[in-house]
Amino acid sequence: MKKKEEMSKEEKLALLTRIVEGEDYLTDYLPVLKEFLDDEDAEVRRLAISGLWDYPDPEMIDPLLEKAAGDPSPKVRCQAIIALGRYIYEGEMADYDFDWGPLEEIMREGELPKEDFLRVKDFLLAVYRDEGKSLDERRFAVEALGFLSDPEVSDIIEEAYAHPDLRMKVSAIFAMGRSGLVRWTDTILRELDSPIRELQLEAIRAAGEIGLDEAGEALLRLTYADDRDVKLEAIWALGQTGWEGA
Repeated sequence: MKKKEEMSKEEKLALLTRIVEGEDYLTDYLPVLKEFLDDEDAEVRRLAISGLWDYPDPEMIDPLLEKAAGDPSPKVRCQAIIALGRYIYEGEMADYDFDWGPLEEIMREGELPKEDFLRVKDFLLAVYRDEGKSLDERRFAVEALGFLSDPEVSDIIEEAYAHPDLRMKVSAIFAMGRSGLVRWTDTILRELDSPIRELQLEAIRAAGEIGLDEAGEALLRLTYADDRDVKLEAIWALGQTGWEGA
């Protein structure tokens, strides 16, 4: 591989695309991705950040927070916010409140430290609440927080769903799917029949993410939709529900 300084923008993008979209799960590409985080080209930076999703290393939290807060490119800031969602997922899976007793140290080995999780969570909450941020930054913060099942985040999702901008509403449904909470069942079932395509598609995905058995009949009906995207999403979601008619 050429040195970074010798590569054209096109070569950098081609390399990063191969890493991000490839299926080589044995090679550690984190050192390569880190090289391009401060590239002069915004699209190169954005693509490098997108690849960090597969490498939830705590040492990358500070660089991502810096990019999310201060990169001159709106797209790069948004991508960094999205990438921080991986740490929210890791923190939710860690279940810090569970007491392992004498096995605590062993069982916590390899987990994201709680203080790092809380730093990321607090940052994303602040982004959402800052009305001076762009709508995209705020809605991607909602999506990133969606993995959490705590009441504070549920209230934020509810608020985002009531937002007048369609993009924020779509992100709220996306977050509902990530949360896996049955409290969103009625909302998702209702949006499966939404006349607004973006809301309907996101509701189909959310039903699949949650494994919503109650959505089985509606999803079966949507597998016959004229819209190809609706049809394919419904087929996928139906297989996730566990519905006996699937």
